[in-house]
Formats: sequence, C-alpha cells, structure tokens
Amino acid sequence: MFEVIESRVWKHTSGRTASIYGACPWVAQSDAPNWQIVTRGWTVRNPHTGEVGACRPPFATKEEAQAFAERVQPSRSGYGD
Repeated sequence: MFEVIESRVWKHTSGRTASIYGACPWVAQSDAPNWQIVTRGWTVRNPHTGEVGACRPPFATKEEAQAFAERVQPSRSGYGD
C-alpha cells in the first residue's frame, strides 16, 4: 500500500516553488534565506520504488490521500522502467 506523506516544496518569497527532491533551489548563498520548505497538502510514496507523487496535484486532505492509497495498488517498477 502507498504511504501517505505531506506534500512539501521549497517556496521563495516571490512565490516561486521548487521540488525538495531536486537540486538546491538557490544559486547564491545570499539567496538562501529567501527559500523555505512549506507544506501544500498530502501525497503518496511508493514503498517499492521510493517514488513520491501520484501524477496529480497534491490532495487537499490526509483523508483524500489515504482513500487513494487504499484504492490504488502501487507499482513494483519505477515510472521509467
């Protein structure tokens, strides 16, 4: 079964967002204080592959994400496999 987790992103003071799973979003150390990690809903993590997300925007509530996790079987192979 999928694991339900918070959907989090890096958010800049300008409103831009970046994935927490990629590279550091700032290019200069002086810009680092302008970024913070924020929660924007709920998503799922595949326990077999470690992949995060359900190919859709985050769920608004934990209950919605849990209902998805109970209804959909996670793949044992990755998206790119």
